[in-house]
Amino acid sequence: MALTQFNAFDPQLDPVNGRMQQEPRVFAHDAVTVVIGAVNNSDANHGLSVTNYGSGYAVNDTITLSSPAAGGAPNRAVVTVSAVDGAGAVTNYTVTTAGSLYVDNEAFTQAATSGGGTNFAGNISNIDIPNTQKRGCCLYIGNSGDVEVIMESGNTVEFTGVPTGSFLPILVKQVVTTNTTATNILALY
Repeated sequence: MALTQFNAFDPQLDPVNGRMQQEPRVFAHDAVTVVIGAVNNSDANHGLSVTNYGSGYAVNDTITLSSPAAGGAPNRAVVTVSAVDGAGAVTNYTVTTAGSLYVDNEAFTQAATSGGGTNFAGNISNIDIPNTQKRGCCLYIGNSGDVEVIMESGNTVEFTGVPTGSFLPILVKQVVTTNTTATNILALY
């Protein structure tokens, strides 16, 4: 992740980084559904490390990425091309469908496109919960089960037997697929 990123809704955090007493966070001001393994479009590179920008693409073409190893076609991410060079190589894009069940550093290729372009490929570089580049988020568990997370610190922890309707007052960057059985998880910012 780029060091210059910040949560778009809270850019003033830098001056007090690490001084929680100066900027207490008591109540959430937003909630979004956690999609485990979704490509993080709020990351500086849209969650992708592109190794081949391909050729023959046009602006507004859509590129469907290959399936994540853990899932099939319904889990695929989709990229919309916003700029190309003279050869039709992608120079700018946005992830318009984040997909699910991807893992960090998983390779992807082009599974389909709406145009005539070919060879868009790379690796998934970020599947963190969106807008957790500087600060993690708390979790609400809609249906009971185990929850494996990567904390704001980078440590991986598994919370076992989390009951339905629980709030986890922890700062999380990612919910990990491997040991998570809880469902209907919300990220609270």
